[in-house]
Amino acid sequence: MNATVGIDFQMKTLTLGSTIITLQLWDTAGQERFRSITEQYYRKADGILAMYDITQSSSLTAVRSWMDSVKEKMCEDAVLMLLANKLDLEDSREVKTGEGQRLADEHQALFYECSAKTGCNVEELMTHLAGMLVSQDDRQCEDALLLTQGIAKRGCCT
Repeated sequence: MNATVGIDFQMKTLTLGSTIITLQLWDTAGQERFRSITEQYYRKADGILAMYDITQSSSLTAVRSWMDSVKEKMCEDAVLMLLANKLDLEDSREVKTGEGQRLADEHQALFYECSAKTGCNVEELMTHLAGMLVSQDDRQCEDALLLTQGIAKRGCCT
């Protein structure tokens, strides 16, 4: 696979129960020179996936800075996930699972180890993300309904 330069876009469709969900996935790359551009994307995102490479401890250091920036600028209801990539290269691991889990816990993020190359855990994390987004959307609809009901009970002159 080629490294992302700038921004790349993919669609992922999955079935959750009887509901078909299509996720728009924007790969904004982790390069510092694109930080101001990428901030525009995660500011309005429903879900954010931050990823580091388990074979390079420097990538965990870099993603820590991105996580701080994301937490500062993301929507309040956005789902945040931290992904440890390249699980297929376990023999070359430099970052222990616990280190990634601690960083995820610090930022109230969901944590997965996966492999983009082999697909290990990718379907599971996408399904988890979709489920979180659907339940969040359901809660927002319920809240809107409650607000609407509350307004309808009030008279125009009270």
